[in-house]
Amino acid sequence: MTQTSSYISGWDIGGAHIKVARCDQDGNIQHVIQIACPLWQGIDQLATAIECVFKQLDNQHDIAAITMTGELVDIFSNREVGVAGILACLSQYIDDDKIMVYGAEAGWLKPEQAVQQWQQVASRNWQASASLVAQQIPEGLFVDIGSTTCDIIPIGNGLAIPLGFDDFERQTTRELLYTGAIRTPLIALSQHAPFNGRLVSLAAEVFATTADCWCLLGLIDPTSIQDNSADGQPWQADFCASRIARLLGTDANQANMPQWQQLAQWFAEQQSHLVSNAMLHVLSVNSSLAADAPIIGAGIGRFIAKSCALRLNRPYLDFNEILSSKHSASADHAPAVAVALLAQQQLP
Repeated sequence: MTQTSSYISGWDIGGAHIKVARCDQDGNIQHVIQIACPLWQGIDQLATAIECVFKQLDNQHDIAAITMTGELVDIFSNREVGVAGILACLSQYIDDDKIMVYGAEAGWLKPEQAVQQWQQVASRNWQASASLVAQQIPEGLFVDIGSTTCDIIPIGNGLAIPLGFDDFERQTTRELLYTGAIRTPLIALSQHAPFNGRLVSLAAEVFATTADCWCLLGLIDPTSIQDNSADGQPWQADFCASRIARLLGTDANQANMPQWQQLAQWFAEQQSHLVSNAMLHVLSVNSSLAADAPIIGAGIGRFIAKSCALRLNRPYLDFNEILSSKHSASADHAPAVAVALLAQQQLP
């Protein structure tokens, strides 16, 4: 493998976004960015996103450390085809001898090896993050809440110690929850909600998502969201309230903003309860973890992990604190940072 570049770029290729972290050969993070990439619309979306990354970072000659979850999108007939398709697209833009594919326990793989050992590559980005955290925090619970999913990974004796490794196993063990801070439909949290003293049945439609609630509560900056809302309108408060009202079969102008914020708080509590229950489930399996073992939070929704740590009476550590990173986006996009730094550790 050619190792002449003075920079390493960690790529986390998801189904909705590409996250890229760039570090130098001393492991200093230089840039962390996210580019929208609705991969379910076609492989050309990935090509366009790669070009956007190059335009922003000028990193086409870097060593490229790759991890992914995008193989799950429905343009691919199965995950094996997805891994191969993503790597084939990357190879059109980055020389194969500069590509290092994260293969978890299989180590770093060349693209052709990664296609053959796709099970070690598909949706292993969480393992990179947890492994990096375990180098610094020997015991705890790593919780990464992104736009779509939540990873809950126990760490013991300086190692990530999950029960599950593929998504099916992880969804079974509750180490993977399909709930996130942006894209989760509110109807996935409950089929009814209290409003003006009555319990209202909700429309079984994707009229509103969790970002509507967290924006109304001021915990997510509307200008930071790259995803489209459920109706394609902006993420400002009036539009968020309108989308939530639609779930109730009414209009936002039928109540005042504090009422919609209170309803947003109710939905937020449902999601936080879902996450804290899953954390307790994982902790019950790992009963040897100390009662004061910390919750380590990452992802754009890590404020949820922080609130859950308070509920569980455990200390909270932020991913950025562990890395002493000057880039706040490092914690937002932990897997991209993790594969960059783990790859840097392998270089002479």
